[in-house]
Amino acid sequence: MRLPETAARIISCDVFDTLLYRDHRSERRRFLDIATVASRLLAAECGVERRPGSVYAARLRVQREAYRALELTTPSGDVRFADMLDAMTRVLSLDHRAVDILYRAELTVESAQLRANHPLMTWLTQRAQAGCRIIAVSDTYHRGETITHLLDTLARNHPIAHVYTSADHNATKRTRALFDVVLRQEAAEPAEILHLGDDTLADVTMAEAAGLRSAQLLRPRHVVLRRRLDAVRARVMHRHWVGASQDGHRSTGR
Repeated sequence: MRLPETAARIISCDVFDTLLYRDHRSERRRFLDIATVASRLLAAECGVERRPGSVYAARLRVQREAYRALELTTPSGDVRFADMLDAMTRVLSLDHRAVDILYRAELTVESAQLRANHPLMTWLTQRAQAGCRIIAVSDTYHRGETITHLLDTLARNHPIAHVYTSADHNATKRTRALFDVVLRQEAAEPAEILHLGDDTLADVTMAEAAGLRSAQLLRPRHVVLRRRLDAVRARVMHRHWVGASQDGHRSTGR
């Protein structure tokens, strides 16, 4: 990872795969893991049996429908995880206690599969000590308080002063709208902000369209290739889990 030498009054950082590294697992594999944890917690804490395949299928269905609705109504916005959790409890016929369980399952897996980008954190800490303000800017369905919790857990004494998320502001980096929010709330001129991230569209093209300076920090190619292979394996598991979930619904009458 090559860090920029350019000075800035404010340094803005993407979160996932920039401040916090994801491992080689694909998104679907992560959802499978979350469903397994959620199924176990539902049984232990509520005495409710929901197969991991059922929880997984509900997650995919709710997320797909949420983003489809978003494209029709607010293309520059984002969905909120809290709304998805409420929808999942309805799909799974669960009561209000399940919302907290599903949320904790998500955080448990995220905390286990993420790790801090220590070289970047060290560099940012040095910049903060020199007087720079450090912020995080993320396109995510999670609220800022969730991202802060993950940062506090995985990167203690991190220098991030504030977290902006698309879920909180209903505006995304990929449409530039979230960068406009940042500029207003930070009372900054675009040239005062240096944005760091891994995504070409959201973190480079749109940051520069908003007038910010940018630097792209890419993950190693071997990580990208391992995720693609894992995605293939996850698709095979997906067919197995969804099939098992459908068989379970037919046998129980649910």
